[in-house]
Amino acid sequence: MKKVAFIIDSSSGIKEGEYQNVYYMPLIINKNLNGQITSYKDLIEIDNKEVCELINKGINVSTSQPSPGMITELLDKIADKYDDIFVLPIHEKLSSAINTWRMVAEDYKNVHVIPQYSLSRWSRIQLEELIELSKKKDLTEEIVKNYIESEKKKWLGFLIVPNVDQLVKGGRVSNFKGMFAKVLNLKLIITYDHNGLVFLDKASKYENCVKILTKTFNERINLDKSKIKNAVLMKVNYHDNKYHIEPLIDLLKKEYKLNDKTPRDVLPSVITVHTGIDYAAIILRVE
Repeated sequence: MKKVAFIIDSSSGIKEGEYQNVYYMPLIINKNLNGQITSYKDLIEIDNKEVCELINKGINVSTSQPSPGMITELLDKIADKYDDIFVLPIHEKLSSAINTWRMVAEDYKNVHVIPQYSLSRWSRIQLEELIELSKKKDLTEEIVKNYIESEKKKWLGFLIVPNVDQLVKGGRVSNFKGMFAKVLNLKLIITYDHNGLVFLDKASKYENCVKILTKTFNERINLDKSKIKNAVLMKVNYHDNKYHIEPLIDLLKKEYKLNDKTPRDVLPSVITVHTGIDYAAIILRVE
């Protein structure tokens, strides 16, 4: 069997050393304190909790991709150890990092850069399935691409964001729309799939948010006719807020017949920087 390796970045929430023959590339979290910018390697020099604390304090944070030098340094260390290396970077519609990976990878014949379209716990699930697949057959770029292509229409995720402050601060929601949403107590609903993060709708009550989710799940992944294979629920666990996210999580569990064994996770820091820390998220995958 060929010896293969995978490279993931911090949008996956996976840290260096968690899996054999899986390597980690941190994305960058930038803290702007009174005009002085300090940059941190995500999940190495700063963790998700610390990022959430910065946001909670009103400190400006942003994200950036790893430099070509960081990528080259990693590939130089491992390129000769493997027959093939599969790079699974952050979604290309969320970051231009994939273009940097592709540029650097041109100098390495055995490095394949493949968009995986996933985040957080979902990246972990897909990585584990690819690792298991690599034990059964020699992986090629075509096989990995076909796996991702075959899976991308079986799953769909949603973010429900009741506090638009961070979206406004990052310029993803206009000041006017942000004020409008706050006055009417609107929750923004954002879809997540192979198209990236896309604003879908808004609602004033969590119950109505769940109705919108169910309608969209049924339309896009035939949830009403299919069995759920995987589910992931996400919220920040170390932040008390006035938006009462846990009752929303309970509504989602009830609607989709999930239980306490359903995996719980947090959004990766590079996404939380843009959405803020007040959110609930769910990803469902059908068989």
